[in-house]
Amino acid sequence: MHQRSLSALVADPSSTVRLSLRAILQGCDVGRIDTASTISEARRRLLDGKYDLVLCEFHFESEETGQDLLEELREKKILPLSTLFFMVTAEASYARVVNVAEETPDDYMLKPVQAGELSERIEKAFNRRQALMEIYEALNDKHYNKALKSAQQMMAVKTPYLGDIVRLAANILFRLGRLEEAATMYKRILATRNPAWAKLGLARVALRMGDKATAEAAMIDIVNLHFRYLPVYNQLAELYLSEERYDDALDITEQALKITPNNLKRLQRAGQIAWSLGDSTKAAEHLGRAVRLNGKAVDLDYRSIFHLALLQFNAGGLPDGASLVKQLLAKCKAEELGVEGRRGEWYAELAQAAESIARREPLAAVDVMRKLATYWDAPDFDFAFALDYLALLAQLYAEDIASTLIAWIEPIALRFDSGRHADQLLVQPLVKHPKLVEVITRAGEVIAQTTNQAAKMMVENDTRAAAELLIQEGQRTRNNRLLAAAANAAAKNYLSYKEPAFRQQAETCLAFMVPADDQLTLRLRAQMGSVKVADDAAETAAAPPPSADGSD
Repeated sequence: MHQRSLSALVADPSSTVRLSLRAILQGCDVGRIDTASTISEARRRLLDGKYDLVLCEFHFESEETGQDLLEELREKKILPLSTLFFMVTAEASYARVVNVAEETPDDYMLKPVQAGELSERIEKAFNRRQALMEIYEALNDKHYNKALKSAQQMMAVKTPYLGDIVRLAANILFRLGRLEEAATMYKRILATRNPAWAKLGLARVALRMGDKATAEAAMIDIVNLHFRYLPVYNQLAELYLSEERYDDALDITEQALKITPNNLKRLQRAGQIAWSLGDSTKAAEHLGRAVRLNGKAVDLDYRSIFHLALLQFNAGGLPDGASLVKQLLAKCKAEELGVEGRRGEWYAELAQAAESIARREPLAAVDVMRKLATYWDAPDFDFAFALDYLALLAQLYAEDIASTLIAWIEPIALRFDSGRHADQLLVQPLVKHPKLVEVITRAGEVIAQTTNQAAKMMVENDTRAAAELLIQEGQRTRNNRLLAAAANAAAKNYLSYKEPAFRQQAETCLAFMVPADDQLTLRLRAQMGSVKVADDAAETAAAPPPSADGSD
């Protein structure tokens, strides 16, 4: 390691500690050393430049901790794989935090830091990172087969980093869809040790195979035994949201917030879920804390800003709500088609409609809502956006335009009413208007009648007619429940008659599903003999790439 070519950032609220750590690093011949006294300053420096090493205090005067900063940097991909992050703290209990943290530093040290010990620990961390860099670089480029090959080659030779490599390899196998191999590796690990990450790995395998009940039970067991292991809370929340079990999703997210009360992403999720459940008080509590923590609303996601604006309008705070709408519009203009696709643009328009309603200008809002209704079948018009659209539509309700509103709601209801939980959530914002509630009820009946009719045809062995009905209605409504049934029926017909048209119909129905059902896709493609081994160019989209240490 040639320290003179290295750069470092020291982040600590104490000027004495900053000077001490700077002197130690200078003694190690580190070339450039910058300092920061606050989390905000450290964040700015890391956004503006790249460092080889970060030494960060755990406790600051603000509510945010060094751990919060680390998790934000990793989540937003601000921290390069080549950067080492050391937590430096006088908090002896930090060992309990880091052992179950969502994102772990490369190392942590207790104060007072000794020069010789820091130099030795930096050297070891760089050696570890360098030894695994071939895997990290392949992961960063999403070349998962290449990453797996490197990991397997490293496991075949004697290495002090075998535990890290095995963990990386198991996670890579999972992402490649090689589920049986991943499960075998997780079970081998659990036969000798009992890490929470391996248990979660097995739960994710079960989830990917479509066994949601087993996966949920396993994850609840992890929460009970390793209650501070944060990744399991994230996975459970995602499972509950995918099944429209919003009460359960809010409960598990709030449990996680007790452990990490300053996590911006969870605060926003909790606030958004609470809003969808009709609990405006709890929504205001969580989203308000997110704003106070972050310092400005514009850095929150589009949906959070929209909910904050609506909360202000509903409480009579027109100026504050209008200010939030302006911030949302500015964010949308600056980001254009960002990570949230067209939803950013649509939320800006939805917020403008909300402001028009607050200003008692309903005609302007009607124009916006009419336009947005035409996008009901677009992929970015997801279930969450549908709930927000319906909530605002309810505020626009008047008897003389009820038939118009019903026409806008019908396709949305047919698309998203996929079962009891979805039905309850769709009804919730409309509950004061029986005519609108009736639209949701009727849509659920249509979906149920279609599936029952197709099931009867299947029992009578009229599989062609069943597939034809499901495909027609699934593609017309874009309802995931019907599309899944249509894909299953088409695949069954393909296996029976070997007609390529059925395979194409199954693939088309799978492609129409939003969100995609990766478990169903893998299963049907395997049945139809069309499953392909994932390669470096076409990777499974079911999950993001592993983090630098292989954890999730």
